[in-house]
Amino acid sequence: MAVDEIQSCAALELEDRARSLIPYLRRNQPRIHAARAVPADVFARLGEAGLLGVIRPRRFGGLEVGPHAVLRVASLLAQGDGSTAWVYVVLTSHDHLVGLYPQSVHEAVWASQHPACASSYIPTGKAVPVDGGYRVTGKWSFCSGIDHSDWLIVGAVTAADAESAPSLHILLLPKSDVDVIDDWDVCGLVGTGSKSVAISDKFVPDSRVLRNDDVMAGRTPGGAAHSSPLYRSSIWPLFGFSILAPATGIVRGAYEALIAEATERLGAGEPGFTSKKGPLHARIAEAGACLEAAELLFERGARETCGRIMREEPLTPELRVRNRRDQAYVGRLCRQAMDTLMGAAGGRGIRQESGVQRALRDVYAISAHPASSWDSAAASFGSVVTGGPITEPFC
Repeated sequence: MAVDEIQSCAALELEDRARSLIPYLRRNQPRIHAARAVPADVFARLGEAGLLGVIRPRRFGGLEVGPHAVLRVASLLAQGDGSTAWVYVVLTSHDHLVGLYPQSVHEAVWASQHPACASSYIPTGKAVPVDGGYRVTGKWSFCSGIDHSDWLIVGAVTAADAESAPSLHILLLPKSDVDVIDDWDVCGLVGTGSKSVAISDKFVPDSRVLRNDDVMAGRTPGGAAHSSPLYRSSIWPLFGFSILAPATGIVRGAYEALIAEATERLGAGEPGFTSKKGPLHARIAEAGACLEAAELLFERGARETCGRIMREEPLTPELRVRNRRDQAYVGRLCRQAMDTLMGAAGGRGIRQESGVQRALRDVYAISAHPASSWDSAAASFGSVVTGGPITEPFC
Protein backbone atom coordinates (compact mmCIF):
# COMPACT_ATOMS: atom_id res chain seq x y z
CA MET A 1 0.00 0.00 0.00
CA ALA A 2 1.35 3.43 -0.95
CA VAL A 3 2.27 5.94 1.75
CA ASP A 4 -0.58 8.30 0.85
CA GLU A 5 -3.08 5.41 1.04
CA ILE A 6 -1.77 4.46 4.48
CA GLN A 7 -2.09 8.08 5.60
CA SER A 8 -5.64 8.23 4.27
CA CYS A 9 -6.64 5.08 6.15
CA ALA A 10 -5.08 6.41 9.36
CA ALA A 11 -6.94 9.70 8.99
CA LEU A 12 -10.28 7.93 8.50
CA GLU A 13 -9.62 5.80 11.57
CA LEU A 14 -8.92 8.92 13.62
CA GLU A 15 -12.20 10.45 12.45
CA ASP A 16 -14.08 7.31 13.53
CA ARG A 17 -12.46 7.48 16.96
CA ALA A 18 -13.33 11.16 17.34
CA ARG A 19 -16.92 10.51 16.23
CA SER A 20 -17.29 7.79 18.87
CA LEU A 21 -16.44 10.34 21.61
CA ILE A 22 -19.17 12.85 20.68
CA PRO A 23 -21.86 11.36 23.00
CA TYR A 24 -19.39 11.15 25.89
CA LEU A 25 -18.34 14.79 25.46
CA ARG A 26 -21.96 15.95 25.22
CA ARG A 27 -22.75 14.25 28.52
CA ASN A 28 -19.76 15.89 30.15
CA GLN A 29 -20.35 19.41 28.80
CA PRO A 30 -21.82 20.76 32.08
CA ARG A 31 -18.90 19.35 34.09
CA ILE A 32 -16.31 20.81 31.70
CA HIS A 33 -18.06 24.16 31.83
CA ALA A 34 -18.24 24.13 35.66
CA ALA A 35 -14.56 23.23 35.98
CA ARG A 36 -13.50 26.07 33.62
CA ALA A 37 -11.04 23.55 32.18
CA VAL A 38 -11.02 20.17 30.48
CA PRO A 39 -10.94 17.71 33.43
CA ALA A 40 -8.00 15.31 33.52
CA ASP A 41 -10.19 12.25 32.93
CA VAL A 42 -11.81 13.84 29.87
CA PHE A 43 -8.43 14.76 28.41
CA ALA A 44 -7.24 11.22 29.17
CA ARG A 45 -10.06 9.86 27.02
CA LEU A 46 -8.55 11.66 24.03
CA GLY A 47 -5.28 9.84 24.69
CA GLU A 48 -7.01 6.51 25.19
CA ALA A 49 -8.68 7.00 21.82
CA GLY A 50 -5.27 7.53 20.21
CA LEU A 51 -6.00 11.11 19.17
CA LEU A 52 -3.06 12.89 20.81
CA GLY A 53 0.30 13.51 19.17
CA VAL A 54 -0.88 12.18 15.83
CA ILE A 55 1.19 14.53 13.64
CA ARG A 56 4.42 13.76 15.55
CA PRO A 57 7.08 11.72 13.77
CA ARG A 58 6.71 7.99 14.30
CA ARG A 59 10.00 7.69 16.15
CA PHE A 60 8.53 9.96 18.80
CA GLY A 61 5.36 7.92 19.16
CA GLY A 62 3.20 9.74 16.62
CA LEU A 63 1.30 8.59 13.56
CA GLU A 64 2.85 11.26 11.32
CA VAL A 65 -0.49 12.05 9.67
CA GLY A 66 -0.99 15.30 7.82
CA PRO A 67 -2.54 18.37 9.43
CA HIS A 68 -5.85 17.98 7.60
CA ALA A 69 -6.64 14.95 9.76
CA VAL A 70 -6.21 17.03 12.91
CA LEU A 71 -8.63 19.66 11.63
CA ARG A 72 -11.23 17.01 10.84
CA VAL A 73 -10.85 15.44 14.29
CA ALA A 74 -11.18 18.83 15.99
CA SER A 75 -14.38 19.62 14.13
CA LEU A 76 -15.87 16.27 15.10
CA LEU A 77 -14.91 16.61 18.77
CA ALA A 78 -16.50 20.08 18.78
CA GLN A 79 -19.86 18.46 18.04
CA GLY A 80 -19.54 17.04 21.53
CA ASP A 81 -17.84 19.93 23.33
CA GLY A 82 -16.28 23.07 21.89
CA SER A 83 -13.79 23.64 24.70
CA THR A 84 -12.35 20.13 24.47
CA ALA A 85 -12.02 20.48 20.70
CA TRP A 86 -10.28 23.84 21.10
CA VAL A 87 -7.71 22.46 23.57
CA TYR A 88 -7.21 19.41 21.35
CA VAL A 89 -6.51 21.32 18.15
CA VAL A 90 -4.26 23.88 19.88
CA LEU A 91 -2.07 21.29 21.59
CA THR A 92 -1.97 18.91 18.63
CA SER A 93 -1.13 21.67 16.16
CA HIS A 94 1.71 22.84 18.39
CA ASP A 95 3.57 19.62 17.63
CA HIS A 96 4.16 21.16 14.20
CA LEU A 97 5.92 24.11 15.83
CA VAL A 98 7.88 21.92 18.25
CA GLY A 99 9.12 19.96 15.26
CA LEU A 100 10.71 23.11 13.82
CA TYR A 101 13.19 23.35 16.71
CA PRO A 102 16.47 21.37 16.79
CA GLN A 103 16.33 17.63 17.49
CA SER A 104 17.49 18.07 21.10
CA VAL A 105 14.25 19.97 21.74
CA HIS A 106 12.13 17.22 20.20
CA GLU A 107 13.73 14.70 22.51
CA ALA A 108 13.14 16.89 25.57
CA VAL A 109 9.53 17.85 24.81
CA TRP A 110 8.17 14.61 23.38
CA ALA A 111 9.76 12.51 26.14
CA SER A 112 7.98 14.55 28.84
CA GLN A 113 5.29 13.11 31.08
CA HIS A 114 2.83 15.50 29.42
CA PRO A 115 4.43 16.04 25.99
CA ALA A 116 2.36 19.01 24.89
CA CYS A 117 2.87 22.76 24.57
CA ALA A 118 0.51 25.57 25.41
CA SER A 119 1.23 28.94 23.83
CA SER A 120 0.70 32.66 23.70
CA TYR A 121 2.25 34.21 20.62
CA ILE A 122 1.34 37.81 21.46
CA PRO A 123 4.71 39.45 22.30
CA THR A 124 3.73 40.96 25.65
CA GLY A 125 6.97 40.04 27.43
CA LYS A 126 10.62 41.00 27.22
CA ALA A 127 13.51 38.81 26.02
CA VAL A 128 17.00 40.19 26.57
CA PRO A 129 19.91 38.63 24.61
CA VAL A 130 22.64 37.09 26.79
CA ASP A 131 25.45 34.63 26.11
CA GLY A 132 23.91 31.43 24.81
CA GLY A 133 20.32 32.59 24.75
CA TYR A 134 17.84 35.06 26.27
CA ARG A 135 16.53 36.06 29.67
CA VAL A 136 12.75 36.31 29.57
CA THR A 137 10.32 38.26 31.75
CA GLY A 138 6.64 39.08 31.24
CA LYS A 139 3.04 38.03 31.38
CA TRP A 140 1.12 36.26 28.62
CA SER A 141 -2.62 35.58 28.43
CA PHE A 142 -4.83 33.02 26.66
CA CYS A 143 -2.57 30.00 27.26
CA SER A 144 -5.02 27.32 26.12
CA GLY A 145 -4.15 23.82 27.29
CA ILE A 146 -1.69 24.90 29.97
CA ASP A 147 -3.32 22.45 32.42
CA HIS A 148 -2.30 19.52 30.23
CA SER A 149 1.16 20.69 29.10
CA ASP A 150 4.69 20.39 30.44
CA TRP A 151 5.88 23.13 28.07
CA LEU A 152 4.95 26.64 27.01
CA ILE A 153 5.69 28.65 23.85
CA VAL A 154 5.65 32.46 24.06
CA GLY A 155 6.33 35.27 21.62
CA ALA A 156 8.67 38.20 22.28
CA VAL A 157 9.95 41.00 20.09
CA THR A 158 13.68 41.33 20.58
CA ALA A 159 16.94 41.96 18.76
CA ALA A 160 19.81 39.52 18.56
CA ASP A 161 22.25 42.33 19.24
CA ALA A 162 22.40 46.13 19.47
CA GLU A 163 22.76 46.49 15.70
CA SER A 164 19.85 44.23 14.73
CA ALA A 165 16.31 45.37 14.03
CA PRO A 166 13.74 43.98 16.50
CA SER A 167 11.91 40.89 15.30
CA LEU A 168 9.47 38.35 16.68
CA HIS A 169 11.10 35.41 18.40
CA ILE A 170 9.28 32.26 19.54
CA LEU A 171 10.64 30.88 22.81
CA LEU A 172 10.03 27.49 24.40
CA LEU A 173 10.14 27.04 28.19
CA PRO A 174 9.31 24.21 30.59
CA LYS A 175 6.13 24.80 32.55
CA SER A 176 8.22 24.63 35.72
CA ASP A 177 9.68 28.03 34.73
CA VAL A 178 6.30 29.80 34.71
CA ASP A 179 3.66 30.83 37.23
CA VAL A 180 0.13 29.95 36.10
CA ILE A 181 -2.45 32.63 36.94
CA ASP A 182 -6.02 31.35 37.28
CA ASP A 183 -7.78 34.31 35.67
CA TRP A 184 -9.95 32.45 33.13
CA ASP A 185 -13.36 33.97 33.90
CA VAL A 186 -15.12 34.31 30.54
CA CYS A 187 -18.46 33.75 28.82
CA GLY A 188 -17.36 31.51 25.94
CA LEU A 189 -14.99 28.55 25.53
CA VAL A 190 -15.23 28.47 29.32
CA GLY A 191 -13.86 24.95 29.57
CA THR A 192 -10.58 25.65 27.78
CA GLY A 193 -8.84 26.86 30.94
CA SER A 194 -6.91 29.41 28.87
CA LYS A 195 -5.19 30.97 31.85
CA SER A 196 -2.41 33.58 31.93
CA VAL A 197 1.21 32.87 32.82
CA ALA A 198 3.98 35.00 34.29
CA ILE A 199 7.70 34.49 33.73
CA SER A 200 10.31 36.21 35.88
CA ASP A 201 13.85 36.48 34.48
CA LYS A 202 14.21 32.91 33.18
CA PHE A 203 17.01 31.81 30.87
CA VAL A 204 16.04 30.29 27.50
CA PRO A 205 18.93 28.75 25.52
CA ASP A 206 19.34 29.51 21.83
CA SER A 207 18.30 25.93 21.00
CA ARG A 208 14.80 26.75 22.27
CA VAL A 209 14.43 30.03 20.37
CA LEU A 210 13.17 30.43 16.78
CA ARG A 211 13.11 33.63 14.74
CA ASN A 212 9.65 34.05 13.27
CA ASP A 213 11.21 35.15 9.96
CA ASP A 214 12.78 31.69 9.74
CA VAL A 215 9.49 30.00 10.68
CA MET A 216 7.66 31.86 7.92
CA ALA A 217 10.34 31.00 5.38
CA GLY A 218 10.46 27.30 6.31
CA ARG A 219 14.17 27.33 7.11
CA THR A 220 14.18 26.14 10.72
CA PRO A 221 16.46 23.38 12.12
CA GLY A 222 13.66 20.82 12.32
CA GLY A 223 13.30 20.71 8.55
CA ALA A 224 16.41 18.56 8.23
CA ALA A 225 15.53 16.34 11.21
CA HIS A 226 12.32 14.81 9.86
CA SER A 227 11.16 13.26 6.61
CA SER A 228 7.68 14.79 6.77
CA PRO A 229 7.27 17.94 4.62
CA LEU A 230 5.22 19.42 7.46
CA TYR A 231 8.41 20.36 9.30
CA ARG A 232 9.73 22.26 6.31
CA SER A 233 6.68 24.51 6.24
CA SER A 234 5.54 27.53 8.21
CA ILE A 235 2.92 27.17 10.93
CA TRP A 236 1.10 30.33 9.91
CA PRO A 237 -0.83 29.22 6.77
CA LEU A 238 -2.46 26.55 8.99
CA PHE A 239 -3.02 28.76 12.02
CA GLY A 240 -6.40 30.17 10.99
CA PHE A 241 -7.69 26.71 10.06
CA SER A 242 -6.77 25.43 13.54
CA ILE A 243 -8.64 28.30 15.19
CA LEU A 244 -11.79 27.93 13.06
CA ALA A 245 -11.95 24.10 12.96
CA PRO A 246 -13.95 23.85 16.22
CA ALA A 247 -16.43 26.54 15.10
CA THR A 248 -18.11 24.50 12.37
CA GLY A 249 -18.28 21.47 14.67
CA ILE A 250 -19.84 23.49 17.49
CA VAL A 251 -22.57 24.74 15.15
CA ARG A 252 -23.10 21.26 13.69
CA GLY A 253 -23.59 19.84 17.18
CA ALA A 254 -26.08 22.56 18.18
CA TYR A 255 -27.95 22.27 14.87
CA GLU A 256 -28.40 18.51 15.14
CA ALA A 257 -29.37 18.70 18.82
CA LEU A 258 -32.04 21.32 18.10
CA ILE A 259 -33.47 19.25 15.23
CA ALA A 260 -33.64 16.19 17.49
CA GLU A 261 -35.44 18.15 20.20
CA ALA A 262 -37.84 19.78 17.73
CA THR A 263 -38.65 16.43 16.14
CA GLU A 264 -39.48 14.96 19.53
CA ARG A 265 -41.67 17.88 20.58
CA LEU A 266 -43.51 18.03 17.28
CA GLY A 267 -44.06 14.28 17.43
CA ALA A 268 -45.52 14.64 20.90
CA GLY A 269 -47.96 17.20 19.54
CA GLU A 270 -47.21 19.98 22.05
CA PRO A 271 -49.90 22.55 21.14
CA GLY A 272 -47.84 25.71 21.83
CA PHE A 273 -44.82 24.33 20.00
CA THR A 274 -46.69 22.83 17.04
CA SER A 275 -48.38 26.15 16.31
CA LYS A 276 -44.95 27.70 15.64
CA LYS A 277 -43.58 24.99 13.36
CA GLY A 278 -43.63 27.18 10.24
CA PRO A 279 -41.15 29.78 11.58
CA LEU A 280 -39.19 26.95 13.22
CA HIS A 281 -38.77 25.14 9.92
CA ALA A 282 -37.63 28.35 8.25
CA ARG A 283 -35.02 28.99 10.94
CA ILE A 284 -33.72 25.43 10.70
CA ALA A 285 -33.37 25.85 6.93
CA GLU A 286 -31.50 29.15 7.28
CA ALA A 287 -29.15 27.85 9.98
CA GLY A 288 -28.47 24.71 7.94
CA ALA A 289 -27.60 26.73 4.85
CA CYS A 290 -25.18 28.93 6.81
CA LEU A 291 -23.57 25.88 8.42
CA GLU A 292 -23.12 23.95 5.19
CA ALA A 293 -21.70 27.01 3.42
CA ALA A 294 -19.20 27.42 6.26
CA GLU A 295 -18.25 23.74 6.16
CA LEU A 296 -17.74 23.80 2.39
CA LEU A 297 -15.62 26.97 2.48
CA PHE A 298 -13.51 25.63 5.31
CA GLU A 299 -13.00 22.20 3.75
CA ARG A 300 -12.01 23.60 0.34
CA GLY A 301 -9.22 25.73 1.78
CA ALA A 302 -8.07 23.24 4.39
CA ARG A 303 -7.84 20.31 1.98
CA GLU A 304 -6.01 22.28 -0.73
CA THR A 305 -3.59 23.97 1.67
CA CYS A 306 -2.74 20.84 3.63
CA GLY A 307 -2.34 18.89 0.42
CA ARG A 308 0.07 21.44 -1.02
CA ILE A 309 2.11 21.48 2.18
CA MET A 310 2.43 17.69 2.29
CA ARG A 311 3.38 17.65 -1.42
CA GLU A 312 5.86 20.48 -0.82
CA GLU A 313 4.14 22.70 -3.34
CA PRO A 314 4.24 26.49 -2.90
CA LEU A 315 1.34 28.37 -1.35
CA THR A 316 0.72 31.33 -3.61
CA PRO A 317 -0.16 34.75 -2.16
CA GLU A 318 -3.56 34.44 -3.84
CA LEU A 319 -4.28 31.16 -2.05
CA ARG A 320 -3.08 32.47 1.29
CA VAL A 321 -5.25 35.60 1.24
CA ARG A 322 -8.23 33.64 -0.10
CA ASN A 323 -7.83 31.28 2.85
CA ARG A 324 -7.78 34.16 5.29
CA ARG A 325 -10.86 35.72 3.68
CA ASP A 326 -12.68 32.40 3.82
CA GLN A 327 -11.62 31.66 7.41
CA ALA A 328 -12.96 35.00 8.59
CA TYR A 329 -16.15 34.48 6.59
CA VAL A 330 -16.58 31.02 8.11
CA GLY A 331 -16.59 32.78 11.48
CA ARG A 332 -19.30 35.14 10.22
CA LEU A 333 -21.42 32.29 8.89
CA CYS A 334 -21.10 30.34 12.13
CA ARG A 335 -22.23 33.34 14.16
CA GLN A 336 -25.18 33.84 11.82
CA ALA A 337 -26.14 30.19 12.14
CA MET A 338 -25.99 30.33 15.94
CA ASP A 339 -28.05 33.53 16.08
CA THR A 340 -30.70 31.77 14.01
CA LEU A 341 -30.59 28.63 16.15
CA MET A 342 -31.03 30.70 19.30
CA GLY A 343 -34.15 32.19 17.76
CA ALA A 344 -35.43 28.71 17.03
CA ALA A 345 -34.64 27.49 20.57
CA GLY A 346 -37.06 29.96 22.13
CA GLY A 347 -37.33 30.27 25.91
CA ARG A 348 -35.60 26.95 26.53
CA GLY A 349 -32.51 28.30 24.80
CA ILE A 350 -31.72 30.81 27.55
CA ARG A 351 -31.42 28.23 30.31
CA GLN A 352 -27.91 27.55 31.60
CA GLU A 353 -28.23 23.86 30.74
CA SER A 354 -29.11 24.65 27.13
CA GLY A 355 -26.51 23.37 24.69
CA VAL A 356 -27.61 25.96 22.12
CA GLN A 357 -26.72 28.98 24.29
CA ARG A 358 -23.43 27.36 25.27
CA ALA A 359 -22.63 26.80 21.60
CA LEU A 360 -23.56 30.41 20.84
CA ARG A 361 -21.12 31.69 23.45
CA ASP A 362 -18.37 29.36 22.25
CA VAL A 363 -18.76 30.51 18.64
CA TYR A 364 -18.73 34.15 19.69
CA ALA A 365 -15.54 33.51 21.68
CA ILE A 366 -13.87 32.04 18.60
CA SER A 367 -15.04 35.00 16.53
CA ALA A 368 -13.18 37.32 18.94
CA HIS A 369 -9.86 35.70 17.97
CA PRO A 370 -7.70 37.66 15.48
CA ALA A 371 -7.91 34.71 13.08
CA SER A 372 -11.61 35.52 12.71
CA SER A 373 -11.06 39.23 12.03
CA TRP A 374 -12.97 40.09 8.87
CA ASP A 375 -11.56 43.59 8.50
CA SER A 376 -7.90 42.55 8.34
CA ALA A 377 -8.52 39.43 6.22
CA ALA A 378 -10.72 41.30 3.74
CA ALA A 379 -8.24 44.17 3.42
CA SER A 380 -5.39 41.76 2.68
CA PHE A 381 -7.44 39.87 0.08
CA GLY A 382 -8.50 43.09 -1.62
CA SER A 383 -4.91 44.32 -1.68
CA VAL A 384 -3.53 41.20 -3.36
CA VAL A 385 -6.24 40.81 -6.00
CA THR A 386 -5.76 44.44 -7.03
CA GLY A 387 -1.99 44.06 -7.44
CA GLY A 388 -0.81 45.01 -3.95
CA PRO A 389 0.98 43.11 -1.16
CA ILE A 390 -0.34 40.87 1.61
CA THR A 391 -1.17 43.21 4.47
CA GLU A 392 -1.63 40.72 7.34
CA PRO A 393 1.58 39.84 9.22
CA PHE A 394 0.78 36.13 9.71
CA CYS A 395 -0.68 34.64 6.57
